[in-house]
Amino acid sequence: MKSHTKSYKVSENTIDYAHVERNWEYKDLPRIFNALTDVMSQGLARCQIICDEDNIPMDYRIIEVNPAYEKHTGIRREFAIGKTFREIDPNAENSWISAYGRVALTQVPETIEGYNRYTNRYYRSTAYSSKRGEFMMLFEDITEHIKLLEANKLLKKSEKLKYDVLNNLSDGFQYCKILYNKKNEPYDFKILEVNKVYELQTKLKAKDVIGKTMAEAFPNLDASWMSTFIKVALTGEPNVSVYYNDYNNKYYEISSFCPKPGELAFFAKDITTKEQERINLEMAYKNVEESEKLKSAFLANMSHEIRTPLNAILGFSELLSDKTLKVEDHNRCLEHIKNSGNKLLTIISDILDISKLESQQQKLNYTTKNLNKLIDGLKEQFEIINQNKDIKLITYKTLGDNSSYISTDATRLEQILSNLIENAYKYAHSPSIEFGYRINQEYLEFYVTDSGKGIDPNNQKLIFERFRQINDTNEISYGSGLGIPIAAGFVKLFGGDIWLDSTLGMGSTFHFKIPYLPILKEHPTHEKYTILIAEDEEANFFLLEMWLSEFCEVLHAKNGKEAISIFLKNTSVDLILMDIKMPVLDGISATKEIRTHNNHIPIIAQSAFVMQEETAQILTAGCNEILSKPIGKQKIQEVLNKYLPEIKF
Repeated sequence: MKSHTKSYKVSENTIDYAHVERNWEYKDLPRIFNALTDVMSQGLARCQIICDEDNIPMDYRIIEVNPAYEKHTGIRREFAIGKTFREIDPNAENSWISAYGRVALTQVPETIEGYNRYTNRYYRSTAYSSKRGEFMMLFEDITEHIKLLEANKLLKKSEKLKYDVLNNLSDGFQYCKILYNKKNEPYDFKILEVNKVYELQTKLKAKDVIGKTMAEAFPNLDASWMSTFIKVALTGEPNVSVYYNDYNNKYYEISSFCPKPGELAFFAKDITTKEQERINLEMAYKNVEESEKLKSAFLANMSHEIRTPLNAILGFSELLSDKTLKVEDHNRCLEHIKNSGNKLLTIISDILDISKLESQQQKLNYTTKNLNKLIDGLKEQFEIINQNKDIKLITYKTLGDNSSYISTDATRLEQILSNLIENAYKYAHSPSIEFGYRINQEYLEFYVTDSGKGIDPNNQKLIFERFRQINDTNEISYGSGLGIPIAAGFVKLFGGDIWLDSTLGMGSTFHFKIPYLPILKEHPTHEKYTILIAEDEEANFFLLEMWLSEFCEVLHAKNGKEAISIFLKNTSVDLILMDIKMPVLDGISATKEIRTHNNHIPIIAQSAFVMQEETAQILTAGCNEILSKPIGKQKIQEVLNKYLPEIKF
């Protein structure tokens, strides 16, 4: 085979690989780019051109390659990186270096075809540059294609050779003759020859198509293809086009040419993988650009959101230094500082929550909670906050108060409902908002309904994405927009689902469901709770027992091993006070073992030495919170009232 190369400018519909290179430095792009190039079927190499004193390209150095580079060239990545082309192949063709040099120095992309003596293969390489002196090459092995062209020359010499060659090609092949109507106008083709790959691609047998017209064999063939084929047969100008086949969901590169006037032949190459890679690459970059756009908008908005309350805090704090300030003005300044501080705290909490949710670091702390009291508490809270608004807040509860005890993370459940109710107040233009829950088999199904403007169906999915919010014209805009995404994130963490029903002009209803984990007690009024105290010091246990025995049944474990045994034998235990430093088995180990059997029971750690590192270990083991020794009665009362609300000291 002769050594040759040819080059030409990249067509307009070629993917903009220069754009890919220019974006190489994006923060998230290297990970995405590497992941995509690792699975590409085409070889890819990033190189630096080497010139002599007269700035004439003499060689190039390989900086990076993808796995397909090894497949196409047989050269291992570790061997190639850092070496020059001539170090790898001392007899390298100058034509390749000259072509790549033009691209690197002019930054005008080119597509180059040629033969490489080192690998004994033909390649088609698209080279582009976004930085002078460097270039990227994206290449594929076209040896088979070259063989096809050579095989075409042999068609006229040997029918047997033609048959053998065509049926051993990796591409489909069809040979046909143009047909004319009575007005001597070309209108169709008569199929004369096809190969075996063609049969596989079309699911048609050769005997069923040879002798038929293309319109008969393919009644749904697009008219544009017939026009293209007729033009090739009449003018002799070859054509290469991409065709998508709905029948088998594949992409083909159709290379049609005219062997002699009035005849047509074409090769059909399956490029589905290549096209899918191109589509995926374009989608990945669109997603990266959208993500960057969202982040930029979010940071700009957060800067404004944080500065606003911060400016108020600083401004009113400065006013407080004025000794001539009236008492009522002094109090107003304090109120503004307090409100601005709370607003700033909410913003920071939202940022931390969304960060933990996205990094999957957020965890739930299950405790016993009266669901009806949670609903009533939210109603009272929002009625106070929005007392100046003429909107009535209505609640709906399915369970009775004594049967509404559930195992849940009350803080996060309340946060979900709060975010949805706040959203309802933001857009409600009606006299009422309704929220509540119902039992749906194994789930608690909550809802928040308003009668506002409603949300356009095209925007209903987008509203659950972070940094998005609906503006007054019912369009999605960039902004803080974290309330709904945080709610959705916590619902997912609960193992539930969230969705939206909305009609323009009639309002919206947010629904979400989480697993229903009822707490069933023989005495729902909780006249007596059972508390397990794991404490090796008798004096400490005696003090706790004196405080609690009047209101609770107290069980005593002198070490972690006993605590596990007593807990497993007593299903009535409602709460555990766990000392950390104990003989036989420490409190952290005991907590870990108990958590393998029960994720919901409150475990309160007791420790005299609570360093930062130990705090992390205790909470990670599964304790709900930590009490530092010495422990006062008031602190015990606060903790127990939090987890066992019916206890009255």
